[in-house]
Amino acid sequence: MLRQHRRDGGLSRTDAAGKSDRKHRADRTIGSISKDRLFSRDPSERLAAARKVGRHVRKNLERKAQGWPENSPASMNAWLLLVTTKPPTWRDPLVLWREEPLTLGQAHEGFWYPDPLGFFAELRRWAVQIFDVYEPTWGPHEALSLTALLHVGNDARRLTDALGLCQPQVILFLDEPSWILSGLQVRQVAHHITDPHRPKQVYEGFWGQTEDGRVVGKAPQHPTMHNLFQAKDMNDFLRSIPVPD
Repeated sequence: MLRQHRRDGGLSRTDAAGKSDRKHRADRTIGSISKDRLFSRDPSERLAAARKVGRHVRKNLERKAQGWPENSPASMNAWLLLVTTKPPTWRDPLVLWREEPLTLGQAHEGFWYPDPLGFFAELRRWAVQIFDVYEPTWGPHEALSLTALLHVGNDARRLTDALGLCQPQVILFLDEPSWILSGLQVRQVAHHITDPHRPKQVYEGFWGQTEDGRVVGKAPQHPTMHNLFQAKDMNDFLRSIPVPD
């Protein structure tokens, strides 16, 4: 059977915008590669992709981020997800808290809110300690550019939505209720820290990994309770995070 000759002479077709079929295929390929890197297990690759992401991918993420809980500064492709059920009692009556959109490729301004409890100062320190295990040259700006705080309250769907949006590699629950609410199951390696004021009082946290390699942990104490633990002890816990092969 003779092949039917194409009227376009075999040339690539173009649309109204002047883009060829080949260009469309290339755009789809580049978009797929960028999205894979955007949620890479490697923090440096994830951050680099976030800083180069295209407009369409950004818009899609912004649509998925609609309905993100209040009082929860976050990056849309956070590698580190911090989860708590505690209501935000950390606000300073003299400093206005502003709800800002989630970020991509840069740290959310909310992490620098000067709360009187020192909650965000502690979160900044924790994030740097965790990332330092993977990226020793990073400071707070790089670390917080891939960090999200999630106030779940009593709504487990918020965690489900956050996992779908951010696709984090590490989830750290800041309190026992948020861990229980998650319903996640991991094989736990316990870690204990001692109350500096009451030597017989010990707080337990843990690290573990899911079957697909995601790291899950629960902090021995909540960041707002930093008077009940020594920074060094908490650093030892944070830095004991398992590093997948």
